[in-house]
Amino acid sequence: MIQEMTRARAAQIKDPVFREYAHMYLDIYDDFTAQAERMGLPFCKEQEAGSKELREELRKMGISSRCDGASLVYGWLSPACQACKRGIGMVTSYISFQCHRHCFFCFNPNQDNFLSHLDQKNDWRGELEQIKGQGGRLSYIALTGGEPLLYPEETAAFFKKAGALFPGAHRRLYTSGDLLTEGILERLKETGLEEIRFSYKIEDDHILKEKILHLMELAKRCIPSVMVEMPVMPDAQEEMESLLRRLDDMGISGINLLELGFPFYNAEAFLAKGYRLRYPPFKTLYDLSYAGGLPVAGSELVALKLLYYAAKEKLGIGVHYCSLENKNFGQRYQQNQVLGRGGDDTMFFSERDHYLKTIKAFGEDGAAAYRIFQQAGVCGYRYDRGTRSIQFHPDNAVLLKDHPIGLAISVNVMEERGGELFIRELKLQSAQAADCRREAL
Repeated sequence: MIQEMTRARAAQIKDPVFREYAHMYLDIYDDFTAQAERMGLPFCKEQEAGSKELREELRKMGISSRCDGASLVYGWLSPACQACKRGIGMVTSYISFQCHRHCFFCFNPNQDNFLSHLDQKNDWRGELEQIKGQGGRLSYIALTGGEPLLYPEETAAFFKKAGALFPGAHRRLYTSGDLLTEGILERLKETGLEEIRFSYKIEDDHILKEKILHLMELAKRCIPSVMVEMPVMPDAQEEMESLLRRLDDMGISGINLLELGFPFYNAEAFLAKGYRLRYPPFKTLYDLSYAGGLPVAGSELVALKLLYYAAKEKLGIGVHYCSLENKNFGQRYQQNQVLGRGGDDTMFFSERDHYLKTIKAFGEDGAAAYRIFQQAGVCGYRYDRGTRSIQFHPDNAVLLKDHPIGLAISVNVMEERGGELFIRELKLQSAQAADCRREAL
């Protein structure tokens, strides 16, 4: 059984090199969480009851699990969300980061050059033309913000230009929705817009919520796919169930339930609501480009309960849980599969979670594995005499299954620095030889 490395498991490791190596990554994780808490929001270290069991129940109900469980789907799923797993042929652009809303959970301030893009517009035309000029092919094109409909004419121009440069590409718009009008909808229809995602806000007053729902109904007359995309608040299960029922009655295509993230600022607003951070925040620590922050405790559990509700009630609306972990799958695929081709022959690209994996053994275990591989005449391993450790391809683990050798699964990413490729190790997992099968990794 593959197990995450913990202090307790590390303490049981007999080989001192392996034990010290394992503690190094545990120290890195502890240092990260300590720094995160200094931003003002504590971690909830009590285990959330029922999450594992609920996931199993959802599996029995036919809920699809994608991206190593980071994405769960009931019914319809936007084709753009389907493609997001690998992120190939996709681009999301913006006109400006300007927005008339001030959502407490907004992560835009984490974006690079956020302040400068409040004062000046983005050259989206240049971006699209450059992709086309370099022979790029786009199948999915999105416009987000800020709020794109602060610039309705430019929003229409974006989708018209996108359609002209990349005919047949799926085009979608992200909007709060409250600036939408029938006139704007007609303009968007003329551009060939295929999908519009409304950001419904639990914290809005009743009048504004009803306005947004009415605008969704108007949008259904013009746009093929109308859906909601919103974070799940840990204390809003009952209202969210009512919303699912309402959207289903309206014939809305689907809803993306986003895991609520703490955006590294505005801790006071989260604390006032009694929110804390989920622990551990991520399976694997890595500084990916998606600036979504850290997951809030309880958000995922409520999302799972909403999937259960939709399946139990046999709703017609598609319901998709998209965790913060899921936001990184496309980048990991491109970073490790595309950049990693032809790389280290001790590495294996995991289709399960898009990391690069290799197996390691240390000390006496490493020396024993080395002798077994030499006797078998196999390739795909590298021995470090200094640490008496061996690194090898998972396919070779089968040769060790009848030997009491403790193994570590090494989780890695491919990075490019100064035009050269480097493999960076991120963590270790504990395993036995029988665990190291391709389908398990």
